[in-house]
Amino acid sequence: MAPLSKLVQYSQLLSILLLLVATVIPQHVAAAAHELQGRPRQGMMGRPGCRDKCGGMSIPFPFGMDKPGCFLPGFEVTCNTSFTPPRAFLAYNHNDPPYQAIYRCKFGTDTSGCKYTYQPVELFGISLETNEVRVYGGVTSRCFTSEAAGLTKGQYMELDRAGPFLLSPRDDLVGVGWNVKSSMSYQIKPYPDPLSCTSNDPFRVTAPTGSCSGLGCCRVALPPPWPTMPVIETAVILEEAVAGDNTFWKYNPCSYGMVVEGSWYNFTAEDMAGYEVLSKKLTRGFPLVLDFAIRNGSCQRDSCPSGNSSCANAAYDSEGYVCKCKEHYHGNPYIANGCQEYLQDGQFTFPAVKVHMAGKA
Repeated sequence: MAPLSKLVQYSQLLSILLLLVATVIPQHVAAAAHELQGRPRQGMMGRPGCRDKCGGMSIPFPFGMDKPGCFLPGFEVTCNTSFTPPRAFLAYNHNDPPYQAIYRCKFGTDTSGCKYTYQPVELFGISLETNEVRVYGGVTSRCFTSEAAGLTKGQYMELDRAGPFLLSPRDDLVGVGWNVKSSMSYQIKPYPDPLSCTSNDPFRVTAPTGSCSGLGCCRVALPPPWPTMPVIETAVILEEAVAGDNTFWKYNPCSYGMVVEGSWYNFTAEDMAGYEVLSKKLTRGFPLVLDFAIRNGSCQRDSCPSGNSSCANAAYDSEGYVCKCKEHYHGNPYIANGCQEYLQDGQFTFPAVKVHMAGKA
């Protein structure tokens, strides 16, 4: 057994060590916390103090909600909690774009005119990696109720020419019907004529499911945006491919046109049968892709806020720039310290904060 004097020395040494632990370690923990201050929490995609979720959907900055400072101009999102789950929409200000225009026009014997209403554009996907958003677009239908008269119903999207969004060349113009020419109403430069496709099936030899080459269905890809005349509208005009030929109006009363994400629409013969069959397939609309960029800036003048990120000019020689995380980093390059490394389990991690003990380098 150790002498009493030794026990006293051990007790005093233990007291000194405990005192060091109580005073030194908290100082370094506080220093570490200060170093982390201002960094986003793991997985955070919005600016500090800003909501970054609407229902189950991520709303990453430069998109944002609720208050100035949470989003850049043109990127404001509203979260409509009257739906379950809540749904996200591009901010809508009366009849100022971006908006969805919904209209009904009679043709033939009754030409009483068109009726228009407007609503916001619903947003259901944002990708910072590809600088794209996915939204719901509408379908235009032209349906005969007699050999010479009927109703045109449509829904089209109009974007703000000065805003961040442009239609993507990943979208297609599609026409469905046995005698229809589907045309974009918005002039696409440098092409002299409106972009269009024709479906003409006079003998009703309808193409098999999935085919869209002119028998019952036609499609044409949107071209890359022309820098001085970007594509900002999805309105479609429907005409008869062969004028005056309305032989099968009782059996196939409707023709359709839409701008839709290219890989999405899969033609079936049933889409031509019945009244407004295709319009009723998806009540919220058909998906289409928009490209986005910070249009009022450039890489030469501006910089991306996050470390481990890079700046690139907007695609297709259009105005503006985009930010991207560098290879092996993921997250949000538009916020400070937003580009993070992955751990092996797929979680984000920040570079380690070193804690130096007193007297150590």
